[in-house]
Amino acid sequence: MEYFLMVSKEMHFTRAAEKLGISQPTLSHQIKMLEQEIGHALFNRIGKRIELTKVGEIVRQEALTIQRSVQSISTQINAFSNMECGELKIAVLPGEITDLVSTLCVKFTQLYPNIKVVVQTTDQVETAVLENQADFGIGFTLEQTNMLQATKLYDDEFYLISNQRSEGAGALSFSNVLDKPLILFPPIHQCRKILEKTSQTFGRQLEPIVETSSVESILKLVRSGVGNSIVSRTLYEFYDTENLYLQPIENPTLERTVYLVMKKNCFVDYAARKFIQILVEEIEKLRFHTEKTAIASLQKSL
Repeated sequence: MEYFLMVSKEMHFTRAAEKLGISQPTLSHQIKMLEQEIGHALFNRIGKRIELTKVGEIVRQEALTIQRSVQSISTQINAFSNMECGELKIAVLPGEITDLVSTLCVKFTQLYPNIKVVVQTTDQVETAVLENQADFGIGFTLEQTNMLQATKLYDDEFYLISNQRSEGAGALSFSNVLDKPLILFPPIHQCRKILEKTSQTFGRQLEPIVETSSVESILKLVRSGVGNSIVSRTLYEFYDTENLYLQPIENPTLERTVYLVMKKNCFVDYAARKFIQILVEEIEKLRFHTEKTAIASLQKSL
């Protein structure tokens, strides 16, 4: 199979033999033996050129699957042996989820310095996981597919933040929030989209006094008293929000669900298991709104 795949890649027996480190007659003999075993020709020989036959195309696809399976066996054995080395790839949506993962990377790399962590910021989290560009992903929305397993991590609520403690206790209605001078993310931001959709139900349009994609700028402007902002609790927890005050929003309560996405029936290696465990511990420590059964099921599977 290895010889066949090299020939199908190079489409040249001599070059394939050189890369394999064997003689060209030996390679030709091995391919002929494979063709006899299968009962069909795998290559059309047209002068000095060769091309895959229809059967050759089928064998090539199956051989690639076998090759990946062999590589997976090696990966799983290494992970089972707790070999603390390798690479961990995580796909996350842009914004505060990236900051959450990046913050946890500090703790993870201290515990496992020999494991390289790659955080891929993308709007296509599910695609990155499906195409094996990431070991797992974290996002807000989920496209329904029978190839992915999604676990609800927590509900991320939104709050009004200001530089002064609000008079009295209790939440502020969303309609009253709209009357305040607001500093918001641009319309393309996930948070802003939620706010736009909610304000439309009141027949109103968001009119922020400042728009910026910089979290630091928003916090600085709020801290200086220019206006208020609406941020997720994740953002509030993982940025410097000292001297800023949270006020719950009601009628309606604004929230979004954060999901962990993995491929179904796919082996979760050592590095991914350890990072997810650190993630779950942080979520529980910060007392986010979680579904205990979902978290328990995730921990059991790890």
